[in-house]
Amino acid sequence: MITQFTINLNKGEDVAERLMRRRKRFEIISMTIVLLAVVILGAFNYRQHQSVQKILSAKETIIRDIDRKLDSLKRTGKNISKEDVLALAKLERERVLWTKKFLSLGELLPEEMAITYVEFKNNILNMKFITTIRKDEKEFDKVKEVIDRLRASPLFFRDFSDMKLKEQHQTKVEDQIILSFTVLCSVEKGAAIRGERAGGEAGSRAAQRGQIARAVGGG
Repeated sequence: MITQFTINLNKGEDVAERLMRRRKRFEIISMTIVLLAVVILGAFNYRQHQSVQKILSAKETIIRDIDRKLDSLKRTGKNISKEDVLALAKLERERVLWTKKFLSLGELLPEEMAITYVEFKNNILNMKFITTIRKDEKEFDKVKEVIDRLRASPLFFRDFSDMKLKEQHQTKVEDQIILSFTVLCSVEKGAAIRGERAGGEAGSRAAQRGQIARAVGGG
């Protein structure tokens, strides 16, 4: 009886080839990851560059507009004194930008909250809010969260010297608890309000409609 044995003399070579293929595959994957990272960083830098270019273009437009107005004033023989420039700078610094404030409310308020009433009278901004309350939430915590958000926003709280809760009421509709509360914001002394009131009222109405629509849409 004859027994045959088969000896693979290329076994060592097969192992070396597999290692080589794995090494090449690893190199290809590594190069692909590096290439993707470079492309992503390049796209991010391009967007940053575009944003900076837009800002520079806006600034250049403003400068050209100022130069054009100065040339126009020179041609009409009107001189701008230092006092006039300082007065304009003070007005720009102290005026209340109501439109921007009300538009910022859309980002500051929680999704389930809406503004139902806005009034500005005697340098006091009166805002009424309505929101839902979960069973595990407390009224005070909900009100405090909103006031803290408004206080922490430099854009909104700027020009206000004080912000406080005036009143709050709780009702229950079926199984849902509804909380309504009023917040009063006092304008700092010296802040200019004339010339911005109309725009502020329009902005408040737009913010109010947007918040109510979002609350209704969100259920």
